[in-house]
Amino acid sequence: MTITVKTNNVPRPCTMGQWLDGFGGLRPGSLYSKLREKFNYLTEQQFDETEFFKYKGEWYSVYDFLRIDAQSPLHSKWHGYSSDTYFSGVVVKYNYDGTVVVGRYCS
Repeated sequence: MTITVKTNNVPRPCTMGQWLDGFGGLRPGSLYSKLREKFNYLTEQQFDETEFFKYKGEWYSVYDFLRIDAQSPLHSKWHGYSSDTYFSGVVVKYNYDGTVVVGRYCS
């Protein structure tokens, strides 16, 4: 099985929940409130300490990505993945400067 990854290799900034505009949820309609509603399965502490990034207009939580193990064909370049379907999803490479490179995979 071959896996194809499409990416533009652009580093995207990550931001923690506690750094979002409207931290604390006191302002309805703020980015914090919107993401808190979307990621409502995270506890308040998990949300505040989790990193988020935006890719193709959609917000993702680093918390939702699974680590890629050494036996995976994606291991040489990517650190984690999140499946959309059985055959496709999103891959991330976490950089030490707090950014992520994101791509889409399909098989």
